[in-house]
Amino acid sequence: MTELLENLTNNLSQHHRAVLLFSGGLDSSLLLAVAARTLGPGFCALTFAGPHIAPGELAAAWALARRLKVRHLVRSVDPLALPDFRGNTPRRCYACKRAIITRAWEVARAQGAEVLWDGTNLDDLGDFRPGLQAARELGVASPLLEAGLNKAAIRALSRALGLPWQKPAQSCLATRFPYGTPLTRGALERVGQGEAWLRRRGFSHVRLRRPAAGVARLELNPEEWPAFLAPEVRGPFTALASRLGIDRLALDLPR
Repeated sequence: MTELLENLTNNLSQHHRAVLLFSGGLDSSLLLAVAARTLGPGFCALTFAGPHIAPGELAAAWALARRLKVRHLVRSVDPLALPDFRGNTPRRCYACKRAIITRAWEVARAQGAEVLWDGTNLDDLGDFRPGLQAARELGVASPLLEAGLNKAAIRALSRALGLPWQKPAQSCLATRFPYGTPLTRGALERVGQGEAWLRRRGFSHVRLRRPAAGVARLELNPEEWPAFLAPEVRGPFTALASRLGIDRLALDLPR
């Protein structure tokens, strides 16, 4: 672990001023902490807020940046203005990332930053990530990837540094809908409300996936199923789901 941390620190120290695309998730949180102590005032975090962000994520990102005394910039974005996002096409993530990164570079240049970082790691290379293509096209650097860090190493380093290390992977609320299902602000908000209700009650990994038609699927860690099936949780959540337009719900394993 020490060698991996040294590799990451050495990579970051090659720059004097940098901006991090900061979601508040596990990966970017580790990068935030290491960059803060490596670059000091030459470093700042940048978070984009919009209807695709799960409730509570912005507050968590803000709290960690404040705890680590990192200058934190927040900008709003509306990916629903993008036809590929609104239509939920397979190029949804690419279009969204490209729009966000274009704006992020404007912020970075205004801050005098020479580099824009994201939290991509080795494990991300095995997934279908159109957004990663946009990042590469627009010159975003990925220090965790360059340092050879995968998710297990990131969790271990985060724990050693006193950071939240058991966070589930974050993802855009649009991923709760199958490609081809048109996205609206209301649909994203309803999914976010359902997930937020369970997170406030201590559930860790929560994904409420809405099919085009049929049964909605609720992903929870299997060890948390008994707590969900308890009448005091299942009953109120079923009532909430009905108000959100969900009549049939099935439990599922995390993907």
